[in-house]
Amino acid sequence: MDVSPPSPSFSPSGRPAQNPFLEDVCTTPFDVVEERSVSGLNRDVVQRVAEAVEDLAAAPGKPLLLLTAPRAGYGKTHLLGRVAAAAGNQSVAMPLMFRSDVEVTWSGVSLEALETLRQMPGRVEDWPRLREICTGIFTSLIVRLIRSGRLPCANRDQAMKVLSEDPTALFREGSSAKLIGDWLRKHFGQLRKPLAELARQVPGAGVMDGWVDALFAASNHGTPPALDEVVKLASGSREAFALWLRLVALWHPAVLFVDHLDGFYRMEKSGLRIATMLLELAGMEGVHVVLSLNQDVWQATFAHHLPSALEDRLTASQFLLRGLTPADAAELARMRLAAAGTNVEERVRFERFLNIGRYFNGRPVGSVSARAFLRHLAQQWDFFQNLQARGEDPSASALIDPEPESVEPPSTQADPLPDVTLFGAEDAHFLRNAATALAEPTPAMVNTPFSVAPVQPSAPAPVLAEPLSPFVMAEPPAPIATNGTVPQAFAQPQAPNALEKLRDMMDRLRQQTTGAAPVVGAAAAMAAAGQAVARPPEPSLEPPPVSSAALSPQDALVARFEALRMQMLAEAESSPLDLAKVEHLIRLAGKRFPLVKYDEIELPGLPGKTAPRWSLQDQEIFFGTGAFNERSYWRALAQVIAGRMAVPLVPGRAPALKLVAFKSDRETMAWTALLGSDAFPSGIRQVIEALHLDTRSLAALYAMQRMIGEAEAGALNATPAQVMSVLARELDFFWKRVTRPVSQ
Repeated sequence: MDVSPPSPSFSPSGRPAQNPFLEDVCTTPFDVVEERSVSGLNRDVVQRVAEAVEDLAAAPGKPLLLLTAPRAGYGKTHLLGRVAAAAGNQSVAMPLMFRSDVEVTWSGVSLEALETLRQMPGRVEDWPRLREICTGIFTSLIVRLIRSGRLPCANRDQAMKVLSEDPTALFREGSSAKLIGDWLRKHFGQLRKPLAELARQVPGAGVMDGWVDALFAASNHGTPPALDEVVKLASGSREAFALWLRLVALWHPAVLFVDHLDGFYRMEKSGLRIATMLLELAGMEGVHVVLSLNQDVWQATFAHHLPSALEDRLTASQFLLRGLTPADAAELARMRLAAAGTNVEERVRFERFLNIGRYFNGRPVGSVSARAFLRHLAQQWDFFQNLQARGEDPSASALIDPEPESVEPPSTQADPLPDVTLFGAEDAHFLRNAATALAEPTPAMVNTPFSVAPVQPSAPAPVLAEPLSPFVMAEPPAPIATNGTVPQAFAQPQAPNALEKLRDMMDRLRQQTTGAAPVVGAAAAMAAAGQAVARPPEPSLEPPPVSSAALSPQDALVARFEALRMQMLAEAESSPLDLAKVEHLIRLAGKRFPLVKYDEIELPGLPGKTAPRWSLQDQEIFFGTGAFNERSYWRALAQVIAGRMAVPLVPGRAPALKLVAFKSDRETMAWTALLGSDAFPSGIRQVIEALHLDTRSLAALYAMQRMIGEAEAGALNATPAQVMSVLARELDFFWKRVTRPVSQ
């Protein structure tokens, strides 16, 4: 998808020679210019990814970055280009190409990557990107030689400055740094050996004389044979490619952009191989990976086709694109018109004719891709020009928008059940509500502003109007209950009863349709069977009648949560505790709750390993999310807590610290063994609390984490912050258990 304006081309009459909106595909991220991009389009994602890349450069060992879009045309490739432009000279952005027509191997991938760099134009005219990188590596070795004192220099500071600014200037004719380049050419024979010894310090390096010769030749004149030698040395095996990336990191951190994986659709074996390779590359020091793909490719090739450990690592740092807003669309149209040289008067007429608000009316929020809108603009421009050519006034013409591009799959929402007489009123009402709750909602709701409905004075206050968790309020939190009780919504196992009742009613419906005796209602059926009829009130199973078509946004979120919680019960009962989901929820909650300061503590002796921490008022809460058999993780975390206990937040007051671990029935024995081991000093055990999560609690946590993921993916008409705000009360039992003092 290309949101950058094309180069202007004019006819002799002064009118644009072609439709200014025809170009809508961005094939490479390395030609994108921020000044020619729509500033508001996914601005938050651009900033977050750029900051993540900067963080990666400062703190090695961070996870792979995953960038996904609902479908093609949302600007993934263009966004990668904006990130590369924002990184500037702080990192080396390189493409990592995978071809679906050949086997995914280190030999093939490395060769394709180096060949792509050789074909890519660099920032300097007639300099391929590969030559630029080789020059950067070579000058970095020279800089290190000067710093070590092995290369005496009369004006050391000036030489270091010139070498650090633009390495290509050393070998370009007419540049101010050419004198240093001439000196290097003259004395390279003397520098060759110390440079090779310095390069040999790179992990995985062997004899580096050939590498130094190849880098110098590529930097000096950059002829095809010189670049061929670099490609030969840097490709062909995993070890050769890894050494190349480590050499690049001597200059700047290497950021690998992985894009255009659509050819691997439904190729699960290749997806597993790609995921394994990318995670291995992401684990290298000084090397960082940004994976970009559409959600259909993610679901068909990766997602549940990978082992859970790989999937968790791939999704640890995920960024999701949304579509255009009306303001973005207006800026895109004006930018293209201005770049095409359209006069101001015609721009104003076309914008009035276009009526962007009409195009967005009725479309789901975030569903309009930039490519779909550009194609709409191209059609409207042709129509506009044809009207003007016929002498008609476009503003007076009643235009009919072309059929919009499909932006969401067909709705799977269950149709409202008709009023039938097979069951009694109570059973029919339950069946209608149960079917509504079990149905999958559409991916996004129609352009409806998100707001919590005001409470009607004459009606009982709905659940959403009650005060939410203290964390989502601007005032200081109310005192937290310390009795550890679970709210009524979680006190009874609702889902099994609901499913059993629904199954029983459907069985009786099938009997009726096959000629069985008419059944008027569940009560009559049980009475006919000689069973005692007892109907205790079931407030959680019998909500007030609500039409699915009239659900407010917050009611729709609650309904979706209840449906997901019911679905997640099976996973909670049959699978071990998914700590990755719990950690994700802890991270999101810590970042969303206004009264909580969230950060991650680096664990000593474990590079890249962190532990989440909440800081609120005078309390610090550390979360242990490592496996119970990973003793080194818990020892390092205990070491951090011991250090914090030695330095209280408030002088003279005992530190209010707490370490929270999570377990279910399956992890009880492993936790007991860990707690009795030497991982925790005796002084630490008093601040440890292992929260036991039963299946109902786990289902609620998994449902919340799933909904936040759907909100990030654009499948809900709500942001993750809005999901947290509306549904925080559903997990109030969890927040209270997390924040209560450990002694209670």
